[in-house]
Amino acid sequence: MRKIALIMLVCLFGVSCLAQNRADSIRARILDRNDRSVLVASHRGVWTDVPENSVAAIEASIAAGADIVEIDVRRTAGGELILSHERVFRKPEGATSLEEALLAAKGRIMVNIDKAFLLFDDIVKVAERTGTLDQLIFKSSVSAAKARQVMGGYAGRVIFMPIIGICSPGALACISEYMKQLDPPMYELVFSNDKEPVLTIASALLAPGSRIWVNTMWASLCGGHDDALSLQDPEAGYGWLISSVGASALQTDRTAYLLDYLKNR
Repeated sequence: MRKIALIMLVCLFGVSCLAQNRADSIRARILDRNDRSVLVASHRGVWTDVPENSVAAIEASIAAGADIVEIDVRRTAGGELILSHERVFRKPEGATSLEEALLAAKGRIMVNIDKAFLLFDDIVKVAERTGTLDQLIFKSSVSAAKARQVMGGYAGRVIFMPIIGICSPGALACISEYMKQLDPPMYELVFSNDKEPVLTIASALLAPGSRIWVNTMWASLCGGHDDALSLQDPEAGYGWLISSVGASALQTDRTAYLLDYLKNR
């Protein structure tokens, strides 16, 4: 019996190590400036049959094969960090806590934290407690100087992704400042017009050394090359973003469909 128990323990340890290595390998791909394989991020998890921003949605993202799961984090009036896209003042019934979410994701998938960069210190405490700090991707549209101030000594360890509104004045200046101060491995580009000249310039500037992340949930985020278009013509949707913009990370509400497209592309 002892021998059987030992074998089972070794097998479980091996599975645990493999799971841990998956998150590590995805992080390594994000940080590899020469890797241009396309990463897939599940928007609020895979929530087709389960609630968004839930442990079940995170589990579904992992099962589907996503590289990253995006979650929205809010703080209640009582100080608890929970998953919710909407602003909340008290914990809604059935809401998933950030700690529950990170424990579900531990070692298995990278986690993109949305809506909550200014909660950085509190989120980092939960991540350190759960051993998931290296899995976090924070993002924000704050200035490079503000981002550096907020992250403090964690700058460089925690992955930070600036959000750049391409159609906004000063987009290129913002990118330039980020390159000087933080040199992020990934930038989220948001654009409603796919013919915006700045988009071409930004793509040429970033693509050689940083990943370009594009959201495909809504047309206004990606110049019309969204999930809806991709369901009809994936080359005109996802394919155009990859080939014309240089996108190497796509956030989607159609995780399985996008993964299947990339597999066969």
